[in-house]
Amino acid sequence: MKYFTCLVSLLLCAALAALVATPFVDARRIVALGDLHGDFNQSLAVLRLTGIVDEFNHWVGEDTYLVQLGDVLDVGPDDVRIVRLLMRLQKEAQAKGGDVIELLGNHEIRNFKGDYTAVDPQSLAFSGGQAGRDKLLSNTSKLGMYLRTRKAIFRYGPFLFMHGGISDATSSMITSIDKVDEFNAELQKALVNGTISPMAQKGLDLTEDEADEVANPILVRSILNVRCRDLKRVLEKKFPGIQSVVVGHVPHDPRDFSDWRLCEGLLIDIDFGLSRWKKGDPGHVAALEIEDSTWHVQLIEASVPVATKSNFIFTFTHRLFRFIVFTLLVVLAALFIVYILRTVEGRRNVKPTLLLEKNQQYGTV
Repeated sequence: MKYFTCLVSLLLCAALAALVATPFVDARRIVALGDLHGDFNQSLAVLRLTGIVDEFNHWVGEDTYLVQLGDVLDVGPDDVRIVRLLMRLQKEAQAKGGDVIELLGNHEIRNFKGDYTAVDPQSLAFSGGQAGRDKLLSNTSKLGMYLRTRKAIFRYGPFLFMHGGISDATSSMITSIDKVDEFNAELQKALVNGTISPMAQKGLDLTEDEADEVANPILVRSILNVRCRDLKRVLEKKFPGIQSVVVGHVPHDPRDFSDWRLCEGLLIDIDFGLSRWKKGDPGHVAALEIEDSTWHVQLIEASVPVATKSNFIFTFTHRLFRFIVFTLLVVLAALFIVYILRTVEGRRNVKPTLLLEKNQQYGTV
């Protein structure tokens, strides 16, 4: 019995140690979407593909973080409708412990500055013409304030999310992680109350005559000017701990998405030309998925298997191991409880017998 007790105790301790080392609760998902550009149906398609919304377009993503990289506005006719959808989903997500983080793209900045040349005529008419859109996107409307208080850059763990990317010129302005928060705050002040600091001015600057001189992280065209060595140097020197910069802005070649992960994963571009309203884009439904317990990254696509074979094996074995550990812990705990109950019951049965034997012995003297 003693050996059995020792064995159960050792196994129980081993299972507890494995449980502590391996998360028992499912990790939080981060789902990132590229440019949506006014295509409501395609936006719903990618949200459903990733399990974020149900057939009634309500949040079912639990504590998932949905990060949208900007450029919801312009091109297609349903841009305002998509913004309203994301506003509602944010409330529903936050009630479940999740969130919707919509970032600013260059097309949002263009609209704030009154440049409606890329706005779909139907969307402009629906907004009430130029004057109506001015009011809709101003700091006096609920939708306008929502958009004007969005971040330009979002950090989660070892990932930086933004619309454009980081250039050498960007790193001269945003010199550390702390400066990321400052850039977001200064840009928000400019968009909400018109207080334009030198840093905010960079965020509002949409000129790109010289690609090398573009400092605005909303405007940098990362995959058109890929410099892996420079990016690696900047991340190591000024953004230690960041392993990937996730961007949109420039759509991939619709015939080849194999280069979505560049510079050995330092740069991830997820603009897959989702909007069918954008000339030359076929409307490819895809999103990036990250699991925050392992920082495992995979691409979810509608036209191909959700994950590559290696990704599938990794995810499957990881979850299978956690399930086995949990099952082992439950079984061992049950065995231990049964053992304790039997020991107690055995002692109860032994004591009366001993007393009876003693009484009988005394009675015969």
